[in-house]
Amino acid sequence: MKIVKLGSATVIIETDDVSILCDPWLTDGIYYGSWCNYPPIDVELCDFSGIDYVYLSHVHPDHFDPKTMNLLSLDTPVLIHKYHQKFLKASIERLGFKVIELNNGIPFELSKNTKLSIYAADNCDPRICGRMFGCITSEIKGSMQLDSLCVVDDGKSILVNTNDCPYGISKNTLEVVKDAYPKIDFALVGYTSASLYPHCMMDLDQSNMRAGIERTKNSGLSTAIKTLNVLQPNNYMPFAGTYIIGGREHKKNGNLPIPEIQDAVLQIQDELTRSNININPVLLNFNEFFDISSGEQSSKYTPIDKEARARYIEDVAQHFKYDFDEDQPKNDIEIMEMFGIAIERLKNKQKELGFYEDINLLFDLPSGAFALINLKKGKLTKISVHKVLHNWHRFKLDARLLVRALKGPRFANWNNIEIGALLDFSRKPDVYRMDVHTLINALHM
Repeated sequence: MKIVKLGSATVIIETDDVSILCDPWLTDGIYYGSWCNYPPIDVELCDFSGIDYVYLSHVHPDHFDPKTMNLLSLDTPVLIHKYHQKFLKASIERLGFKVIELNNGIPFELSKNTKLSIYAADNCDPRICGRMFGCITSEIKGSMQLDSLCVVDDGKSILVNTNDCPYGISKNTLEVVKDAYPKIDFALVGYTSASLYPHCMMDLDQSNMRAGIERTKNSGLSTAIKTLNVLQPNNYMPFAGTYIIGGREHKKNGNLPIPEIQDAVLQIQDELTRSNININPVLLNFNEFFDISSGEQSSKYTPIDKEARARYIEDVAQHFKYDFDEDQPKNDIEIMEMFGIAIERLKNKQKELGFYEDINLLFDLPSGAFALINLKKGKLTKISVHKVLHNWHRFKLDARLLVRALKGPRFANWNNIEIGALLDFSRKPDVYRMDVHTLINALHM
């Protein structure tokens, strides 16, 4: 079995009789224009002619990029988890591909010798699903989680691709995988966490920003370390963290909580050594490979030149445009009317979750005023000053993108806006609330 590295989380897994492209993202401008590859990728150098299958772990655009998918033959089957919600399946089918949904943990024969199994991040455990989304009902069939991981077995080697599965959700799944595959030869593990913190926080001073960066870096590394502690593969490759922010939000690159990948390996190795765990790290540049059977690597890893990256951001990436830049702007009155419709869907989600705390959601309007939604009262108002309030979450974003979010997920999704760093955010008290960030995804018409 051989691993070929292309993009951030994009790899090709080659066995003797099949080739699988995983999570294709190779173009610039995902997350409504903000995320770009670095080093830049020349897709002309990517050979997709021998791809037999595509595996898509989840719907986020750094794992499922329609522009990259359009580089593939429509005859290529796409493998996904059989999620309860069908938006990933529908999105792939709209591109013209055939989708094969796999039941949780059931091996699927890709060829005579190679099988692939997909596990939901929560292993389809409704208790985890309910804790996240308040959705434990008899109507839920399959996982409500976004993420999945896969296992490739060619009869000679076992590879586990954990993608973006957060350890706090996937711990039981990883243990199930380890029980099913005691000897794992290679693991692909994430080492970062994509969120708006701390680089989008508008109220952090320099000291607290640095502290936030370190906390978030350590959180991502902790997921990698805990994942490796469970799987204990012979080899591992950290991946899914080499991106930059383009466009007018490019200054946020200075506070991205992403360690250089070679530094991440040093920290991971240090922690593994303390636990008396010996695992060989593998780092690959674009279009280079690692052969699991022989241990051969096509070329020694060359670290990213940080000064060259900074010049690229300043000279090239900051000039990239966003998808919504040409949208017609709307005024306060028009946007408040949209909020008036969108709040009804939010209230329905509150009822499902039983979430009625005295928390204020604030949204900057074009005039400088704020749209205010109080979650306890379920009331929408317009205010001019917010500092007198207690307990708020403030979302400041381009009014054109705000309009797209209010129109609905087909136009813009709140979670993608946060990951794309296309907003400035503040909260009081400064405490992360997963339930608030989950709930806001229901705020649309």
